[in-house]
Parts: sequence; structure tokens; C-alpha cells
Amino acid sequence: MKQRFSALDVRATAAALRERAVGLRLQGIYDVNGKTLLLKFTRPGSKELVIIESGIRMHLTDYARDKAAMPSSFCIKLRKHLRARRLTAVQQTGMDRMVDFEFAAQAGAQAEGTYHIVCEFYAAGNIILTDHNYAILALMRVVRIDDEIAFGVGRTYPLPQSRDIEPVGGAEIAACLARAGPAETLKRCLAQLGAYGPALAESIVVSAGLRPGMRVAAEVDVGPQSPHVAALAEAYAAAFDTVERLGREVLPGYITLKQAADGGEDMFDDLNPWRPAQSSPELVREFASFADAADTYFSSIEAQKLRTRAHQQEAAAERKLDAARAEHHGRVAALEKQHEHAERQARRIEANLEFVDQAIAIIRQAVAAGMDWRELEELVADQRSQDNPVAERIVRLNLAANQITLRLDPLYDAASDDSDSDSDAGSDADSGPLEVDVDIFDTAFANAQRYYNTRRQAGVKHARTLAASTKALQSAEQKIRADLKSNRVTATVSQMRKAIWFEKFSWFVSSDGFLVVAGHDMQQNELLVKRHLRPGDAYVHADLHGAASVIIKNNRSTAPGEAPSADTIPPSTLFQAGIMSVCQSRAWDAKILASAWWVEAHQVSKTAPTGEYLTTGSFMIRGKKRTLPPAQLVYGFGVMFRLADDESIARHAAARQQRRTVMEEGLRAAAPTSASVADADDAGDVTIVGGASQPPAAAAAAAVGGLDFDAARRKYNLDEIDATAEDAFEGADQTQAGGGGGSSSKRYTSAKERRDQRKQKQRGGDADAAAPPAPTGKLSKKDQRRLDEEAKYAAKDKQPQKQQQQQMKRGQKSKARKRKEKYAEQDDEDRDLRMALLGAAGKVDPDAVLAKAAPPPPQEDEESESDSDPEDLPPSIVDQIAAMSVDSPDEPAAEPAAEPEDDDDEQAADLLTEQLDVLDMLTAAPVAGDNLSFAIPVCAPYPALAGYKYRVKLVPGTTKKGKACKMAQTVMLAAADGNRPKTTAAGDPAVAERLELEDILAQREKSLIRTLPEMEMIAQMLGKVKVSAPNMDALKQKSKAAAKTRAKAKAANPGD
Repeated sequence: MKQRFSALDVRATAAALRERAVGLRLQGIYDVNGKTLLLKFTRPGSKELVIIESGIRMHLTDYARDKAAMPSSFCIKLRKHLRARRLTAVQQTGMDRMVDFEFAAQAGAQAEGTYHIVCEFYAAGNIILTDHNYAILALMRVVRIDDEIAFGVGRTYPLPQSRDIEPVGGAEIAACLARAGPAETLKRCLAQLGAYGPALAESIVVSAGLRPGMRVAAEVDVGPQSPHVAALAEAYAAAFDTVERLGREVLPGYITLKQAADGGEDMFDDLNPWRPAQSSPELVREFASFADAADTYFSSIEAQKLRTRAHQQEAAAERKLDAARAEHHGRVAALEKQHEHAERQARRIEANLEFVDQAIAIIRQAVAAGMDWRELEELVADQRSQDNPVAERIVRLNLAANQITLRLDPLYDAASDDSDSDSDAGSDADSGPLEVDVDIFDTAFANAQRYYNTRRQAGVKHARTLAASTKALQSAEQKIRADLKSNRVTATVSQMRKAIWFEKFSWFVSSDGFLVVAGHDMQQNELLVKRHLRPGDAYVHADLHGAASVIIKNNRSTAPGEAPSADTIPPSTLFQAGIMSVCQSRAWDAKILASAWWVEAHQVSKTAPTGEYLTTGSFMIRGKKRTLPPAQLVYGFGVMFRLADDESIARHAAARQQRRTVMEEGLRAAAPTSASVADADDAGDVTIVGGASQPPAAAAAAAVGGLDFDAARRKYNLDEIDATAEDAFEGADQTQAGGGGGSSSKRYTSAKERRDQRKQKQRGGDADAAAPPAPTGKLSKKDQRRLDEEAKYAAKDKQPQKQQQQQMKRGQKSKARKRKEKYAEQDDEDRDLRMALLGAAGKVDPDAVLAKAAPPPPQEDEESESDSDPEDLPPSIVDQIAAMSVDSPDEPAAEPAAEPEDDDDEQAADLLTEQLDVLDMLTAAPVAGDNLSFAIPVCAPYPALAGYKYRVKLVPGTTKKGKACKMAQTVMLAAADGNRPKTTAAGDPAVAERLELEDILAQREKSLIRTLPEMEMIAQMLGKVKVSAPNMDALKQKSKAAAKTRAKAKAANPGD
């Protein structure tokens, strides 16, 4: 198995880098381990990752690797000098295993500011950073020769003079073969010829029709006209052509497989930038380039090493657990043995009472007589030799402890025992004689009682030890498992997936299967509308600061000759898109309910009226905006899965088709309404979709997806809001909408300015003589409204202020003065409306406040309606919404010129079907048998997540994005554990197979959720949320208990 690059591998990799990486900027440098660096090269719309392992390999990679938590000093040095610099050249030094990355300055490669990275792939390898003169600035490994520094910081790196590869002719081949030894093979002999290497030399021999194992001296003809030499020369010429092409262009790469002996999966064996002729074709895998082959080959080896390390750690932890269990069982077994041995000794003494008493009496008399202990031992030995029955059973004397050891037979004195003793002696008969220590100053019964006491103490100690050791074993197991979890090899090598085009935006798939996309900022809003908004799509926005520009991609096909229209989008999808726009605005933090609106794609334009301009992310909206019900401030976070094969995709096709059929039936029922709406638009009339004048068929259509727009409009008084908005914007056919702010052709008038204007008009009411005479005849709607408002505010001003004020207590005057300064720009209507909306004014009827603030109904005078001025409107709900809005109504403007089309419109239209087909490959509820590739985080309105298998609810709160993502991931991992069946065993084979598939699916889902990149989740998550889910409190308690257990284990073992 190949472990490192050869010179030809380096040559092929350098060619691939010249094609794909030269010209890109070095965006990031990361440490993978102590010998491996990861270089990230980027340019707009492209990214290339290059992995360099010192002395081993260098190639482009599509696999994601865990990076070191802290960069090394060498990595920091590289970042300091090379970050954001453009790679200008990649060169191999001759045919050496050495590559020079050049980051040239604008003045030229020889000018100051040019840097080089020299990578060595021979011996121990090295990575060296130099300046334009090849003076070493930093290096990974300091090289010493004879205890002297050969390569170090401040020294000049000596570039070797290496020759390029040269062609090999017949004369060189014949000379090489002539120098071969008597036992040297053809493969070994030719491996030393040129810089082709042993692998290519073997391929050349096979291509020439010869065997690599042929003996040169005995089997190869080395003469000048030899056919063997001619065939080898022809093969060397073809190989030289291949090597030359390796340095100029990117050629395919090949991996040779090795068949497993046990019939398992084939393993990687070799890697080459040419097709090896010595390998069987069915064991060779071809890749588009050698870089792809090298990436697959070494990444597979790297992943295998990581898995091996993880298995070794688990095996070591299991060995520790086994040792702890063995120690526990050994301690308990020793106490049990001690307990049983003491009982047996006591029973043996009871079975041999007479003999024990005789032996004790004899020894005691001898000791009392003053006999020497040594003489006493000699006496006992002499009597034993004379077959004295008492002396024969005295094993040894331990007079220093006043003890003697007797060998007692269980049947020695069976006649004197009772029936219980007989049965016990019978049970011990097979055990043979037993040596028992007895005290010579106690009787036989006293010695037996002493052993019974020892047995009782051993039993108590055994029970205590068993309880304590069980707890100790559990603690040791918890500590070992905690150490394994904390020190487990979590580094993984996984292939990076290619992000879908809409993942860089905020997105979700509605409950009706429509793709809804929104921009994160003004630049993305601009890109989204200009590149992805097509006829038939819907544009959704809200007049709130920070509201997102949302587009709904219409995936319904139209009949030939029929213009695409957004009226085919179900109301539930429009409502969910409105929630998305509102929840990403300031209304989320303020916890204020607000409404969004939507328009057709053709109503959105980037062309500003004459004399004005539109900032980035701002657009002109022409025509009527259709208001949606107030959005619910309830969001959700879930996970979708990518299906890996056609079989899994087909398994979900029936559900998608059923949902589409139900939606189309509801839309067909609404066809008359759509036609009437289109006719109204063509006639220039104002028509609000889902309004009170909607015929019954439209009400049925509005209920598609579970929403009744008629009921919603009546509940939230949207008719009154639309009437007020229509009066304000009747004369302006063009309005402006933007995600982060847009330009306005009319200055916004605050409430204070309007109040001051009214007061000035009232003061000037007495000087009517100087004013021009009022017009006679029928008053217009504008004049009538102005007169009514003047009369109302004049009546309020005439009220005595003393009646409005109450006697203030001490300290209230200063508070009142501060409140007056703080709310100086609010009038009474503004204050009443805000208090009603906040619910701080007690039981206030919002309908009454809205009816009080709303203007009188419009009159049937088209000319007067077109002259309405929004500045003269009384405070209304429009002012409440405009308080958070950055947009304001525009004055009527001339019809702008046709908007120029983008160059890539046709190309984007061709890709529309392909872009939306990817939705069929995504599922939120996998079923048993599905093959899943990866998981994608989704943050969407909670109604859109109704069918998700893994989801949490988000409401306005204080939790930041990172912590919210971790909490959501923890909840979903716990849900994945709960989805696993308790057992896969069943009597029915079909049921057992289904349970096995469900268990495999749950494990795969858990693995994919666990490996979700944190940055991908944070990019989709809303800010300042509160995460809620079923069993959330139980999960928190479990997490706290685990933390306490780890803290106790750490406190019990402070040295570990």
C-alpha cells in the first residue's frame, strides 16, 4: 500500500494545482495536526482546499477535517505573511519531490513582498516559508546535520539543481540490463533507470509483453537487436509521453484495489497518475483527475486510522472496566472464602473435641513443666515417628503465639457427634483432613467459638464490602466512561457536500411544497430579487424596519399560452412567507404583531422614478399590495434530510403527489375568483385578495391549507386598515419597498409636526379676512376631513386645562415633566392607540380605537380620491406600523421606462426546473429503508414545520444563536434516541425486518444530526429566541445530573 507521494505523483499534483488554485487568494491557513496544514484558496463563487502533509502528500481535497483548537506558531507565522495573498505559481523542482508555492508581489516575483512556501516530500519532510530571496522566515522542522543547524530561520534555503525527466532509448536499456546481477529480476533492474520509479517500471515491463519477475541474466536477451530491448524501448517512449503530459495537463488518476481474503469489501492498495498495466482492469478505479484519486485514497486511509484510534480507546476503556470488575469480584470472593473457611474450622474442632483436648493438655503440661520449645518440637517429632496417633496429627508448634496446628479428620470422632454434625461431616468427607490452629490455653469448645466469632465478623465485613465495592465499581465505571467521552477521538474525515443554491439565504419549504427564500441582508435581497424572482413568483414584504424581502418560487406549471401568475400559490404558503418577513424584522424583538403584504413578480422593479435612485436592497412596487393577516411570532427550527438514491426518492413521491392533488383541487375551485381578480387588475380597479367583496368561491379557495382569509380579515379588521391605506396611497401608483431601507421621494411628517401645523391653522382661523374665500358648493373628501379634524382638535383645545390636571403630590411634578419631555412627539390619539395595542390601558376595545382613529369612508368621487394627502390623515393604525417602517408613500410619478433585463435571465430560467427539482430529494420525515446522505438545518415559521420529524419551537426571548442551536440539537438527539425501537427481536420475520430498518434509520438520523456544522445552524437560526419542546425540563434535569456526576468524579480523583 502506498504511504507517500512519488516524484510522478508530485508532478501530477502540481499540474492540478496550477489549473485550479493559481490565481486564487489564500483565505485561511489551518492546523490539522502537527505535520499537516490545510490551505483555503478562494475567489468569488469558488473555493479550493489544499492539504499538505509534510513528507507524505499534497493534494486538493473535498473532505472536511477537524482542525486544531489553537494554531501552532508556524501556522500563525504563515497567516501573518500570506493571508489574502494571491497564489501566482506552483512549480516542481525538476523531478525532485519538492514543490514551490509562489505568492508574488505586484512588482514582480523578484521584488520585495514576494513569499514562497517550499514543501519537501522526501525523508522526514518539511514545510518552509521564505522571502523573495529564499531567506528562511519560518519552518516546520529545524534540520540538523552533525549537531549543526543546516536549515533554520535566517539562513538561505539552497534550491537543488535537479534535472527533468529524460527519454530512455534502447542503448540505455541494454546497458542497464547488462549490468544486472545473476539473480536480479527485470522489474528491479529497470527501476533504477531514469526517474520513472519502480511502479511505472513494472507497468512498462508488462506493456512490453514481459514478466516483471524474469531473471535478466537467464531469460532476457540483452543483445543490440534483441526484441526484448525493442519492446521495452517502445514502452519507455509511451511512458515518457505520459510523464510529459503529466506536467502540462490534468490526466485521470487510478486507484488499484486489493481483494479481501474473506470476501468482504475491497481495500485500496495503490495510487497512480497512469493506468497500471500490471493490475486487473476490474480492480482499477478511474477518477477524473489524479487530485480526486489522491483525495479519495488518502482521506480513506486517514478516516480508517481515526476509526482505529477510536476503537483502541474504547478497547482500553473496556480493559479498565474489566480490571475494576475483576478487583471487585476478587475482594468479595476472598471475604466469602474467609467466611466459609472459618466455619469449616469451627466444625472440624467440634467433630474432634476429644482429640483436640488431648493435644492441648499434652502440650500445655510440657510447657508448664518448663520444657524447652526446641526440645518439645523434637519430642513431638520423635513420637510421630513412633506412630503416636496424637503426635501424628500435630502439624507444627507456634508457641510464640500460644498456638499449635492440628490436622483434623472430619470423621475422627463421629460417634460423639449429633445427627447434624454427622450430616455436616458427611458433606466435608470429600474435602479431606483440614489444618486448624488452636490456642493451647483455651478448651476445644472455646477454640470452636473463636472460629464462629471470626465467621460472623467475616460475614458482616463481606456485606459491608459488597455494598461499598458496588458503589466504588459504579463510580469507577462512570469515571472511565466520562474520561473516554472527554478524550474520545472525535476527529472525523467526511466528504464535504455541495451546498444547494438557496442555503446561503434564509429558506424553508412551505407546508404546500413551495420553496420560500429570503435574504439575510440588503445585498442578498438585491441578489435574490434580480437573479431568482421570475414571472409567476410572489414577492412578500412588510413595512417594518429590518423586514426580509421574501420570494415564493412558484413550482406549478402553466398551460401553453397562459401567463404565469402568483394567484396559484396557496394562501397558507403566503401566510407562512409573511410570518418569515415579519419575524426577521424589528417586530420580533419588540414582540409586536404586524401584517405583511405580497405582490406579483411583475410589480417589483429596480427602476426608480425620474430624478431619484434606489439604494441596495430597495425596490419599486407598482400597483396594489395585498395585505396578509397579522403574522404570528412563532418560529421553529428543524432538520431536513437529503435522500441518497432513487429508491428512497420514489418512496416519498406518493405523499408529494397527494399533497399536490389536494392543493390543485382547491385552486381549481378558486378559478372564477382568479379570473375576476385578473379582470379587475386589467381594468385598473383596486382589488384586495380575500376581501369582503370576494365571492363565495374565493372564500373556498382562501381556505386551502387550513386558512380562511375572510375570517382572518374580519378578526383583525384588515378591511379598515386597507381602506385607510388606500386613502393614503390612492394617488400614488408607485411605492417603494426594501429590506434594510430605501429612498423616498416625500419627506416623512412626524406626529408633532402635524400637530404643530394644526395649531397654526387654528390660530390663523380668526384672520379669515386676509385669507382667500372658501370654495362654494360640494366639498371634496380631503376638505371635509380637514374641517372635521380641525373642529375636533379645536374643541379639545378649548377645554380648561385645570379640569384635566389633578393635584400632584410631592415628586410627581418632576416625573410629569420628564414624561412630557420623553413623549413630546405623541398626541392623544397616538397614546391611546399604543396603550390599546400594548394592553396597558385596561380592557380597551381595539376595534373602538381603530374605528375612532380611522378616517370616514371614502366618497364616490374619483377626482377627489386621487387628491388625498397622507399628511393630513388622522393618527391611525398606519402610523403605528409606520413607526417601525423605513419606507413612506411616494408621490405619483410618471410610468418609468421598461426595466432592462439581466444578461443571465435566460440562463437562470433554464435552471429553474433543475433548482426546484432538488426539493424532491429532501424530506423532513424519513421512513424505514431510506438511505440518507446528510442533514440540512431549517429555520422556518412553525406552521411550516408541522410534518417535521425533528423540530423545536422558537418564540422571542433572550437566548443567543449559538446556545439556541446547541439546545435544539440536544433535543433532536434525544428524540432520535426515543425513535429507536426497544428491541429488534420479533417472531414474525417481516416485523423483525421492519424493526431492524427503523433502528438503522434512527441511528443514521442521530449521526447526521450530531455532525451538523455549527456555523450552518447559526446561519439559519433567529437571534434572541426561547427554545421550547416536549420534555424540555426533563432534558435539562438530565443534563444537570450528568454535570454533577462529572464534577463529583473529578473531585474524587483530582490528580487524574
